[in-house]
Amino acid sequence: MSEDGPPRLRKPGNNTKKKDSTSKLGKASSDIKEKIGSLKLKNGENSFSSKVNSLKSKKTSDNKQGNGGPTRLRVPHTESSGKSHSNNLKKTIPKILGKKSIVGIIGIIILIILVATTAMWFMGDHKAISNQSNNTTTQMNNLKNHFDNGNISFDYPEGWNVTNTTNQATLIVTVTDDENNSFSVFKEDLLTQNFTYRVASWRSNILANGMIYYEGDLTIDNTTAYELEANYKPNDKVFTTRGIAFQKNNSAYFVIFVFDKPLLDYKNEMDTVINSFHVNG
Repeated sequence: MSEDGPPRLRKPGNNTKKKDSTSKLGKASSDIKEKIGSLKLKNGENSFSSKVNSLKSKKTSDNKQGNGGPTRLRVPHTESSGKSHSNNLKKTIPKILGKKSIVGIIGIIILIILVATTAMWFMGDHKAISNQSNNTTTQMNNLKNHFDNGNISFDYPEGWNVTNTTNQATLIVTVTDDENNSFSVFKEDLLTQNFTYRVASWRSNILANGMIYYEGDLTIDNTTAYELEANYKPNDKVFTTRGIAFQKNNSAYFVIFVFDKPLLDYKNEMDTVINSFHVNG
């Protein structure tokens, strides 16, 4: 309150009006500022520089796709056909390689078959030659160790020697291993003589100079024969003897083995002769 005078009175409501006007102005000014700000933002988005930038980016992307030139027009599906061609090549090459590998495998199999066939043929020929040589050797051995005079035939042991003697009419052949070990074959025509009687006479001659310790039967040339085993002492030396007598074609045949060793030592040699002995006719 001033001392000059009394305070001025004002009408009620003046202050409120000022305040309202002031607030209205403030509000209007703030709205204007917001609109200006929004216009600035819109202008920034639609400005020339932004358009240029967008054109630049579009040109760059076009350059990357078209290598700087105009976009080429193409017939539809041409690009896909090119890709399919390359894909077909990719599929075809392995197939061709596969066919080549199959042909190679077939060629190897054929080669193996040819080699195996050649080897088998060679082995077969070798075996045939070997068999032929073995057969030839066997035949030569048989011919070498075989006796046949047209009347009788037999095999004899390898290394033994045939000795023909003519001092006895009944003696056909003598085959010797050495001077003390041999066998002889005799033949006698029976005529009217009985075979049993002739065998009995032969047996009595052996007993006169030795001892019979075995008598029996055996089969020779499909004929039943009489057999004896004895110790025989013609002079001062004792021999073992095995005699076989049989009848065929009205003749008596005698096969007599004489050894200075036990008969068992010559079993295989005697079996060779007996098993192969044959009277012809």
